[in-house]
Amino acid sequence: VGVEKEGCSTAAIAAFKYNFGVLVSGQDVMIPEKVLDPVGDLPRYESLTIEADPLLLKNTVVLKLNGGLGTGMGLDKAKSLLNVTGGNSFLDLIAKQVGAMKKEFSTDLAFMLMNSFSTSADTLQALSSYTDLGTGSDLEFVQNKAPKVTASDLTPVSWPAEPGHEWCPPGHGDLYPAM
Repeated sequence: VGVEKEGCSTAAIAAFKYNFGVLVSGQDVMIPEKVLDPVGDLPRYESLTIEADPLLLKNTVVLKLNGGLGTGMGLDKAKSLLNVTGGNSFLDLIAKQVGAMKKEFSTDLAFMLMNSFSTSADTLQALSSYTDLGTGSDLEFVQNKAPKVTASDLTPVSWPAEPGHEWCPPGHGDLYPAM
């Protein structure tokens, strides 16, 4: 598979090899719900007495995972670009929320997205009017990509007319390898 040719990182290649090995082994990786114990007791938010320290925000990055296309919903763009209220998309609301935090705490709070190869261009275009968020590599990093395999025999998918369809974003689990 052309993972090296596609510029996949060593960490991404290792993650794919591991996950593919688990797939072909037939190993059951599901955790049955019956073995999970519910959380016994949580403090109520209203009872917490933590004092806000705006100085901590200088060492904080608001990171949103934004790699998913809405293909299951008939979309060909990032789900975060769906309009949800008042002409605002999820992404608009996130940008406005980060802007409000910057203003409220008088700090240059960092904001980044983990985009996929499928969501990067549309997302950066949509955020171009929010100049206080940053641009390019200050605003995003792009998660890796993994080769698609056929369900029938686990061979690499071949789609000569649309080679981009031979790949998929590996999902939220790719956060650390992508960083």
